[in-house]
Amino acid sequence: MRVLFVHRAFPGHYPHLARALAAAGDDVVFIHAEGEGEIPGVRRIAIQPKRAAHATTHHYLQGFETAVLLGQAAYRAASQLSREGFRPDLICAHAGFGPGLFLADAFPGVPLLGYFEWYYRARGADADYLDPADVTDDDALRIRTRNARLLMELVACTGGIVPTQFQRDQFPPEFQDKLTVLHDGVDTNYFRPADAKTRARPPVDLPA
Repeated sequence: MRVLFVHRAFPGHYPHLARALAAAGDDVVFIHAEGEGEIPGVRRIAIQPKRAAHATTHHYLQGFETAVLLGQAAYRAASQLSREGFRPDLICAHAGFGPGLFLADAFPGVPLLGYFEWYYRARGADADYLDPADVTDDDALRIRTRNARLLMELVACTGGIVPTQFQRDQFPPEFQDKLTVLHDGVDTNYFRPADAKTRARPPVDLPA
């Protein structure tokens, strides 16, 4: 099987899955803009946008322009892969930051699984939980606009995953049926009860 991972930063949310697929003998390619390191058997392709977003672009849209530029760079890399004869059986793309925007155009008909973390809301979510008065009208309009690139990827993907039901619930109801809740999992080798020696540390004497 041929699998293409796309993420702004390598290895992003996919280190364990990419490693497992490569170890199983699958042909794994990873397109990314940032990040270092290697995963055995995974071919990394680093991309760079041709330019930065213009300072004169409306401030609601500078992030969108950056995403489009990254999307173009990823599209160019994917098109080169296609010319080399690589056509993935599955594309896994982290949504919302740009590299996944145009993958459906680069590989028409290939199943595209998007990873969706968060749909932005000015009210009743993360932006105003400390103090609703902190979110100005300008903030609210900017936050709504930020969803444009997410919605483009949500429309283009074959299906999407979100880590929790709470995150899925943030998305518009008309799109929720396209999203499957799939928890990221917990690394129990790292997050585990302390051993007896660690628990026996003496109390810390803090000044009043």
